[in-house]
Amino acid sequence: PPIIFEAGYSLEKKAFFQNIGTITLYALVGTIVSTLVVGFLTFYFAQKGWITGISSTNPMEALLFGSLIAAVDPVATLSIMNNPELNCNRLLYSLVFGESVLNDAIAIVLFKTFREYYDPDSPDITGYDIPKIFVSFFSMAVSSILVGVILGLCTLFIYNHTSIGKFANLESTLLFLFCYLCYAMAESFGLSGIMSLFFNGVVLSHYTSYNLSERSRHATEQVSGRWLWIDFVIT
Repeated sequence: PPIIFEAGYSLEKKAFFQNIGTITLYALVGTIVSTLVVGFLTFYFAQKGWITGISSTNPMEALLFGSLIAAVDPVATLSIMNNPELNCNRLLYSLVFGESVLNDAIAIVLFKTFREYYDPDSPDITGYDIPKIFVSFFSMAVSSILVGVILGLCTLFIYNHTSIGKFANLESTLLFLFCYLCYAMAESFGLSGIMSLFFNGVVLSHYTSYNLSERSRHATEQVSGRWLWIDFVIT
């Protein structure tokens, strides 16, 4: 079954994982490059006095702004590409859609990483700080993914080894609560809740959907198709 990301759109898991390398390259490298280009251009313009409101002595402030701008959501593009009359290439659609999903999560991780090293009283960044920033970024991203995957597997274990399937209402409710738990736990650890929720949803969609009762599967499908940001649950 597809994964629901936004109302009216879905991404086939097979197409996503077949192109995960390309999607990750676009999302990871593209977002980082966009953040650095926008951030340092903003910092340069602030130093020249061409713009105000951004510190001309602390580049971290400009990089924070760059990470915010790097988060894009090509809804209009996807709407056009998803039009059956245009017969758009599905590979291109999957790449754009997959990149847009991971782009948001990576931009948030970048923002949190820069915010951790942002100090208004000490604007200078030494050469030793740059490797620390990149290590912090990747460790936060990997930790967020692990939280989502581990909680997804824990949910799978519960659904496989209990009789919860006999209670359809409880079965569906707990599924959404587990998704919320994943997001809340990642945020409480200072990680990216969206990234954890995405990979948690991938695990749930791939494994847990086959262990749901028919009634719960239909109920979850209806709810996930109507909620805008309970995006990553099972259909």
